[in-house]
Amino acid sequence: MANEIYANYSSGETLYAVIRNRQGNVWCVSGQVFEVWGTGGRDADDYDIALTDKGGARYVVDFPAAITNAGRYGIQVFLQAGVNPADSDQLVAGREIFWSGRGELTAEKLLADKAVQDKSSGEIKYYDDDGQTLILTITPADGESSITRTPS
Repeated sequence: MANEIYANYSSGETLYAVIRNRQGNVWCVSGQVFEVWGTGGRDADDYDIALTDKGGARYVVDFPAAITNAGRYGIQVFLQAGVNPADSDQLVAGREIFWSGRGELTAEKLLADKAVQDKSSGEIKYYDDDGQTLILTITPADGESSITRTPS
């Protein structure tokens, strides 16, 4: 993982990210689980993932390794107005990320990085740009009238 969460915003501010799954639930950092916003009286201070100001209007942070389920996730970036994150903080950026459970999936990664196919099983393994970190496996299965591809 390497700075998959990012935002462009004037340097010198405090930004944090919130991650949501496809159901709209939010990642609770301390519980390491997705939940409905406000569960147990929690607020933005329980869901925030602090971004690091890299200068030149760029903020970054790694996607949490504890999120191991592959899928599409929404990233919301907020400008922290007070001492702590608050539900009233202003949304300044947002995007979606396709997460394999081990790394971000992009068309560039699938087309430009290493892919290896096992000729006997047909299984295709896609690797990150380091050539060693497995990010996606697709196992096609032939039938009489169809071909099924199962990503994992």
